[in-house]
Order: sequence, then C-alpha cells, then structure tokens
Amino acid sequence: MTLADQIEDIVGRRTDMTEAMLAEALFGSAGYQQRVNSTCRRMIKEGRLKRSGRGGATDPFTYSLAL
Repeated sequence: MTLADQIEDIVGRRTDMTEAMLAEALFGSAGYQQRVNSTCRRMIKEGRLKRSGRGGATDPFTYSLAL
C-alpha cells in the first residue's frame, strides 16, 4: 500500500484531518509532515483529495476525499 493509499484510507474514515494529524497517524509522534504535505499536494492535483482552510496556524489546511 502506497503512502497516498494510506492517506486516502485515513481521510475516508475521518474527514478534516490536518497534515500534522495525518503524519502522526501514519508515522507516530516523530511524524514526517513534509512527506505527507507533498503527497497530499500531488493527490489534490490527481483529484483524489480536496483541501480546505487557509493554511495558517489558526486555520490549517484540512483534507477530505474528493467526491
């Protein structure tokens, strides 16, 4: 299972996950947020995910499945 498939599986079960939340769910407390970030951006371009939020500390990007 690829990282993109794992992200899609997690987001399918729980919507509005931030990159930090996804990184922790996938890699534990050490997290690899940058790896999750680049994969999420690619998945948005592919039409697999959609992103909400402004991307700041008070309104972080959240992800859900693109339907």
